[in-house]
Amino acid sequence: MLLLLMAGLLANPSVLFAGNSYTNSNGGIWNLVKEIYDSVESDSLTVHSHTMGGATFNNHWDSQVLRDLIMSGVWDTIVFQEQSCMPVIDPAITYLYGDSLAWLTAESGSVPAFFMTWARKNDPLMLEGLELGYSRMGAVHNSIVTPCGIAFDVVRRFHPEIDPYDGDGAHPSLRGTYLAACVIIISLYDSDISSDSVWQPAEISLLDGVVLRSAAVLACSNYQQPGGTVE
Repeated sequence: MLLLLMAGLLANPSVLFAGNSYTNSNGGIWNLVKEIYDSVESDSLTVHSHTMGGATFNNHWDSQVLRDLIMSGVWDTIVFQEQSCMPVIDPAITYLYGDSLAWLTAESGSVPAFFMTWARKNDPLMLEGLELGYSRMGAVHNSIVTPCGIAFDVVRRFHPEIDPYDGDGAHPSLRGTYLAACVIIISLYDSDISSDSVWQPAEISLLDGVVLRSAAVLACSNYQQPGGTVE
């Protein structure tokens, strides 16, 4: 059975984000996640990060700093983000090192989760491989997958007036990071982000904030969290 980290059941939760520049963009997605969480929940979220530019799961596995952070056992959840193309171009390597990171996390007493990234702006079909790869990781480890890539696709198809991408067509704009943070909050904590009290960056208009939060809700509703075990 998929473990849901319900906010109402876990007071003052803590989460470590392990990723690369996608996670680190716009001041760090962990900071936006904390702002949103603290604006809608009665307790406070502790966040921390370990990011390396261009890092793959292989690079994370090789990082003694990250392994020490994992084995500290102080995190309720550790969210892993793979290099943006690896689940598509070399899924076997993603699985090899992603599995190792997830097993190490479970050994430490923390829960692994996986940050599904988005297709490149000029290659929307890339999402199929990303969803397949991250869903496989979630199924094998009975772990939550945050369907951020699906949320980007929702915005692309239904709200083309909002661009979640930075100028390179790969990294997220501030709107993209906020969108992904909303997905993470819903996926990990089942938080209600529909109220007017939900935090959003001052640089994002109130209307765009509503649209982005709605897209996050739709993406999480449409994505079937993986369960069971896949060989």
